[in-house]
Amino acid sequence: MSAGRCSALAATHVVALILTLAAAPLGAQTTIGLRAGVGAATLSGEGSGARSGSAFDGPRYGIVPGIDAGIPLSGGLSVRIGIGLAQKGGATDVPPSITASRSFVESVAELDYLQFSMLLRASADAEEGRLNFGVLAGPYVAFNYSCNVAVTIVEPPPIRPPAPPGVPNRAAAGGMRIAPDTGVACGEDGSSDVRSSDFGLAFGGGFEVKLSDSLSLAFDLIYAMGLSEIDDEGTRNQHVALQSGLVFAIG
Repeated sequence: MSAGRCSALAATHVVALILTLAAAPLGAQTTIGLRAGVGAATLSGEGSGARSGSAFDGPRYGIVPGIDAGIPLSGGLSVRIGIGLAQKGGATDVPPSITASRSFVESVAELDYLQFSMLLRASADAEEGRLNFGVLAGPYVAFNYSCNVAVTIVEPPPIRPPAPPGVPNRAAAGGMRIAPDTGVACGEDGSSDVRSSDFGLAFGGGFEVKLSDSLSLAFDLIYAMGLSEIDDEGTRNQHVALQSGLVFAIG
């Protein structure tokens, strides 16, 4: 079965599970969260080096949208079952001494995943129930649906002679010239192929501001640490996401 079909089938099962649990009668209120934010991803391990010898030790930034169901367990404990998109990978970190003097190559490993998580949340209320603080921890599994290495050649501006007196010097305004992007799919051109799935643990915390009896504004910071190697060179994903969104109480 292809990674795309596997991801679609897994998404169908998770959505069905969320809807089933959300409809179940529980003593406390079940919640549905709609969240979005930004994430910074890096690659760790010996396999994070590019073919040119420069490592993908810089971050790749991307969006992190998702939907989840919060199922109350006991007291301040609940479980959050979620599905979302996670843009992972990494980028080359080029030293300023290179960027200021000569042309260089910027590479970004673009690994896009459909990610499922099951996080245990321990929370406590404050300000007479208007605020709710919580910490989260649990496993995640992600399925890769896109893998690409984008390459950009950046060249410094041409060096111009000093302008005569009275003539504006426009050399500093030239900026750098950036060549069009090219891309190489993972596994092509001798690059390492990326496995179709990723597994790891997520940790984080956040708070919710109660806007009404059935609506809250939420903020979360979550770190996802990859435990599985995503290629034959021992590379692992790391991802930090800052999200905000709306949480609806149902039932």
